[in-house]
Amino acid sequence: MRSTPQLTLPSASLSREEWHSGSQEFNELFVRHGVEVRGKPFELDRPRIYALQRQGRLVWIVARNDFGEPIGYQLSFWYRNLHWNEIEATDDLWYVTPGHRRQGIGAALKSLAHIELARHGAIRVFDNIREAAHAKLMGELGYEPWGTRWNRKL
Repeated sequence: MRSTPQLTLPSASLSREEWHSGSQEFNELFVRHGVEVRGKPFELDRPRIYALQRQGRLVWIVARNDFGEPIGYQLSFWYRNLHWNEIEATDDLWYVTPGHRRQGIGAALKSLAHIELARHGAIRVFDNIREAAHAKLMGELGYEPWGTRWNRKL
């Protein structure tokens, strides 16, 4: 894996790491993130995430506090578009603990992930944000609304 420059902010250090979600250090954050987003803990498909890592298509950026504890993360992956000969990416998981928000950590996580995605040839990245309150933040991060996503429960 090519190294990503580490970024240090006043309240966190960020760097690309290998995905090892079996480690207890992220489990609490995954639970809190899932509950915040959908009212229940995540049920991560760890084998698929590991497969993406083995294929070199996973980007996992972690923010840690001064004690080395994780306080945020960004998981993205890239793929070849089925209709065009282009590489696109998805920002899949993005989380910063509530006590560390509004300090630039989330923006820095996305920025480092996007540098890595571009290194792999990605020309665009998609993200699904369900909260209207995040629209301003996404615009500040360089995202633009692109169509409408429809959801039908089956």
